Amino acid sequence: MNTLKKVAIAALLSTTAFGGAFAADAIGIPAPAIPAAPVYDVGSSFDWNGFYAGANVGAQNDITASETNWTIGAQVGVNATFDFFLVGAEVAIDGVFDDPDMYTYGSALARGGVLITDELLAYGAVGYGSDFGATNGDGDHILAGGGLEFAATDSVSIRGQYLYGWDQSNDAASSDIHKFQIGANFHF
Repeated sequence: MNTLKKVAIAALLSTTAFGGAFAADAIGIPAPAIPAAPVYDVGSSFDWNGFYAGANVGAQNDITASETNWTIGAQVGVNATFDFFLVGAEVAIDGVFDDPDMYTYGSALARGGVLITDELLAYGAVGYGSDFGATNGDGDHILAGGGLEFAATDSVSIRGQYLYGWDQSNDAASSDIHKFQIGANFHF
């Protein structure tokens, strides 16, 4: 065998032996880590649970006297959601501007509603309201109505509400009422 053939066979054998060694080492090398796909926040849903406080403006219509008085007030409440249902309670106090005087009207409401979307609530409300014994007030009322509330930011909602009040005072100065309000609430 000539020297050239010996060198070629030795080269072939050494390449095969080292190739097997490299192949064995390649099996032990861990695969490179693949980074996780990025998670994008596509907008978190509004959290209706918990306490809120807010302010409102509106009108209160005395049905017997056929007069409408402007109101400005504040409300505090609490909500709890169960899937897409909401239950809550609210107390409010309004200043009623009855020309030429003013009186205070307070109410306590139970609310129940449905989340139409994560940001939109349709609700009904029932409760009791009183003019705190004002001489020119509309009296005491059983209140019922409802409204729509929209989440404007992560912690602020805007609402429109209507309540009808059935007179419970039965005196000459009292009357059934309509209450229309627009307001904003800050959720804690």
